[in-house]
Amino acid sequence: MDVSITVGDADTLRGLRSWLVDEPALRGRVTTRESPPADGTLGPMLEALVVAVGPGGAAAALVTVLVTWLRQQRADVTVKVERPDGSSFEITATRVKGFDMAALRAEMERIAREIEPP
Repeated sequence: MDVSITVGDADTLRGLRSWLVDEPALRGRVTTRESPPADGTLGPMLEALVVAVGPGGAAAALVTVLVTWLRQQRADVTVKVERPDGSSFEITATRVKGFDMAALRAEMERIAREIEPP
């Protein structure tokens, strides 16, 4: 199952991509979705990241990287995760920054349930 991830602008998305591909459990599972170049621009526009999740802990690794990355952001950032059926959910940096360890663990478990294939 593939999930699609969008966040802010293309530069922010590229930053998240760097974090995702550095995670061993996600290597080879992250691809980009691009739109054709707009008139007057060079090259395609980065639109989303697509991550293959399924057996083997990729979903758990994705959740860990997403939450860790969000906690490192200085600006308020929202990550939108869309499942193949079109349903989606969002995670915000402001939401996860203030969590203590117990709340953070609970939030990560909730996100994992949202991402995990049925």
